[in-house]
Amino acid sequence: MTLHRRALPALFLATPALASPALAQGSWPDRPIRLVAPYPPGGQTDVVARWLAEALRPLLPQPIIVENRAGAQGIIGTQFVLNAPADGYTLLYVNASTTLINPVIHPGPPYDTFRDMAPVVQFGTAALVLTVRPDRGINSLAQLIALARQRPGELTYASFGIGSASHLYGAMLEKAAGVRMSHVPYRGSAAAVQDVLAGHAFMSINDEAVSIPQVADGRLKALAVTGTQRIAPLPDVPTFQELGFAGGLDILGFNGLVMRSGTPPAIIQRLADAVLSVIRPPQGRERLASMGLLFTGLGPEEFATQLRRDAPIWAQAARDSGARVE
Repeated sequence: MTLHRRALPALFLATPALASPALAQGSWPDRPIRLVAPYPPGGQTDVVARWLAEALRPLLPQPIIVENRAGAQGIIGTQFVLNAPADGYTLLYVNASTTLINPVIHPGPPYDTFRDMAPVVQFGTAALVLTVRPDRGINSLAQLIALARQRPGELTYASFGIGSASHLYGAMLEKAAGVRMSHVPYRGSAAAVQDVLAGHAFMSINDEAVSIPQVADGRLKALAVTGTQRIAPLPDVPTFQELGFAGGLDILGFNGLVMRSGTPPAIIQRLADAVLSVIRPPQGRERLASMGLLFTGLGPEEFATQLRRDAPIWAQAARDSGARVE
């Protein structure tokens, strides 16, 4: 919490009015824009980023090129963007892990979200789904918890990285249920789900985008979802909260875009307007929903407010989970 209290007053003050007359007159962009997805291909971040880049092509005079820079739970890609010039040509795809969790669980974090990032737009919130293979014989969260109590430390849960939201949710479930399981981190959500399918991990609390297709095909069984309400693709699957397990499992992650602090506000607003024009119409919302995101459509100031509001919630969840990267 201390880190966030110290950083909040400086939020986006590092975004001075540096826009030149040329920028103000709309010369940006005059070359391709790089969108860094700080996770491997195949997961929700990659899928949404590539769809968005294609959807924006008719609205901008230059293309957006998606580049995967995975590693260290999003830190490698994040640092790359925050070290790039603040000229509006390098974007970062962000979520709760990269913005609000990493600075808490890493000693001496390499960046400060509130000092170093300029919010552009938030697409939507994202629920995660707890899944197991149907042949495990587990048909409810209660049965899973009972088995975990019988076999302390034996059941493994796959996450998409140490300190990720997926990891934190698993740790929070352990605490809320009073059980002990074993965490197995992977390089991305797709890899985590694949190892559950292969039987190498017992369960995973993972993105809708990679979980629901497997549930629809009958290859995985969904037992619970995060957040405070059920999700449309899985109307019969209860929330952890409904089943009596809150303790942080009721909060939702989010997906969005940021640039480096110091980027001219005119550029930030122009990109935000373009993105919002794509995702606000019914077809945009439906497309986001198909990729596991519930539309929020927050512009720069609203996104900044949301980050300020959610920072202490995720910081407390991270501390409660005991997640720490040494």
